[in-house]
Amino acid sequence: MATIFRHQESFYTHMETAKNSPATEMAPQRRIIRDRTEVSDFLAMLAENATREIVIFAPRLDGAYFNNSRFARALASFAARHRQNLARIVIEDTDQTLRDNDRLVGLCRRLSDFIHMHQVSEEHLGIHEMFMVVDHRGYLHQQDTDKPDCLIHPKDGHDAVLLTRRFNELWDRSEPIVAPRAAGL
Repeated sequence: MATIFRHQESFYTHMETAKNSPATEMAPQRRIIRDRTEVSDFLAMLAENATREIVIFAPRLDGAYFNNSRFARALASFAARHRQNLARIVIEDTDQTLRDNDRLVGLCRRLSDFIHMHQVSEEHLGIHEMFMVVDHRGYLHQQDTDKPDCLIHPKDGHDAVLLTRRFNELWDRSEPIVAPRAAGL
């Protein structure tokens, strides 16, 4: 009987200690962001924390997200960190990308061994979503590019792997962009 009381006493002491101790950090959770600045910051943060792979699919590369100095620095730093790091980008609107994303296009030219850009195949034209995944764990997914809602999670391996698989299907059927190659891409 004394043993039971000691276990109960130990249990309640543990519960009181847990109640009175500072809150531990909550695990990151999936959430929705809508603000363009917050989306831009999250994409840059993902790129800054990437260690081996970045994949991006976008029908149109929004310059506010991908053509700013923070994102460009993060991508250049990622490419320089390790010789096997790779960023792959699949887009639909090549003309818009070349016109509105000079920083990103310049990085593709200078770091062509580490940053590859392809145009989506005809069979995948008209997809109205955008996503970026890093290292099969963190992602931003805008399920409808006509709406501002973006689903984000810095560390969700399951959804990130599913998006990466989807990207790989798009990548496998895509073609390198011809005009930028002639310009050194």
